[in-house]
Amino acid sequence: MIACVFVVSSAIADAPNGQVRIEDIKFQDLNLTTTAGVDALYKRVHSAALRVCAASEQSDLGDASASAKCSKDAEARAIEKINLPALTAFAANR
Repeated sequence: MIACVFVVSSAIADAPNGQVRIEDIKFQDLNLTTTAGVDALYKRVHSAALRVCAASEQSDLGDASASAKCSKDAEARAIEKINLPALTAFAANR
């Protein structure tokens, strides 16, 4: 039932030029009442955050700490937007 409500969320990264990078995260196929389903969703969110940050990097954001901060922030925003307590708890324990 939860998967039907939350069909798509987004990982978001602020690009240096003021544009915002967004990637849709689909998870209607996951059973979010199981640990395995929540784990799979977390992995999708994490991967999307890495991709939007890699795509938004410019030469001034090329260092590892800026990339890590971007990914962490994008992941946190996506998890907040999904608003699923099991996912929030799962991410907090990673």
